[in-house]
Amino acid sequence: MLAEAISVKLKTLLPGSSVDGWTKSWHVYTNRDQSVADVVILYNELGNGSPTPAKVSALAPQGTGIVVLGSTTYAPAIRRVLDAGAHSYVLLTEPTDVIAAAVAAAFRNEEFISGEVQKLLADDTAEAVPQLTLRELEIVSAYLSGSGSSVPETAAQFGLSAETVRTHISHARRKYASGGEPITKMELRRRMIHDGWILQ
Repeated sequence: MLAEAISVKLKTLLPGSSVDGWTKSWHVYTNRDQSVADVVILYNELGNGSPTPAKVSALAPQGTGIVVLGSTTYAPAIRRVLDAGAHSYVLLTEPTDVIAAAVAAAFRNEEFISGEVQKLLADDTAEAVPQLTLRELEIVSAYLSGSGSSVPETAAQFGLSAETVRTHISHARRKYASGGEPITKMELRRRMIHDGWILQ
């Protein structure tokens, strides 16, 4: 339904444009045989594969226009997506006209920030959160996934040694530790969800 509505709007904004495919899997998209897409629309809450900022960072060097759709209104999480190279972050509640305008702007390699997202970013008074590298975010997010991955499972997923995975987890725990107190896996997950690093 959303795909059809966006397609209709794009015909007006970008004559001759077409929506060539929709997939719910990051793995399927990255392993396709097709050429690089002009614009990719990423659903921020899709919890398969890498976190959204890592996906954006992977697409940006290809010259692909990137529009991220999501429901989070947490400004630091939105900023991370934009800082990673997305042309736009659009709320799922916004009209299809806004989504289509974001796609058209990304096609032209232009940034597009809707009025709703501008308000969220302008009203951002959130406290500073620990900053993780993209690699830390990828590995720690997989380790803290809802299925409760173990260190060996996470290492196998990324083709890394268990020691390397433990090092990344240790770095994240140290960044989140307060007063030198050790932090548990569940507490680390709770705090990263609170800070918008991990989406439930």
